[in-house]
Amino acid sequence: MDTGYSKYSKDYDQRLKQNTLEALYPDLPDCQYDIIYADPPWHYNGKLQFDKSSKSREEIDLSRTIFISTAGFKYPTLKLAELKKLNLSSIAREDCLLFMWTSNPHLAQAIELGQSWGFDYKTVGFVWDKMVHNPGQYTLSYCELCLI
Repeated sequence: MDTGYSKYSKDYDQRLKQNTLEALYPDLPDCQYDIIYADPPWHYNGKLQFDKSSKSREEIDLSRTIFISTAGFKYPTLKLAELKKLNLSSIAREDCLLFMWTSNPHLAQAIELGQSWGFDYKTVGFVWDKMVHNPGQYTLSYCELCLI
């Protein structure tokens, strides 16, 4: 049985962008900042959006192109362990505020990442109501959060 994953696995392998932390990020500056704005390239473990594999074969029209996407098609993503290697605390002043964007599936990882950089989670500063909603793994994912 063809599924969204099996049908597009070759395309996925060809389109996935991969890099190391060193290849993606230049050295951090030698100065310190009062505010740091971060939008980490979260890794989704190969999870594709608009996956139709949970439906029965009768419900999927495989003659039509099924749109399947992942962040890794658009830009290189990094796993949490790689993101933690960024020494953000070296460029943060004592009372620095970190504004960090995260998707809902990465909320716990974002808080953990902020802590590894020397910041404590305080609140959600902003909510980005996305115009294009993604089904997500459990519920409709319609927003991203900016943590402070």
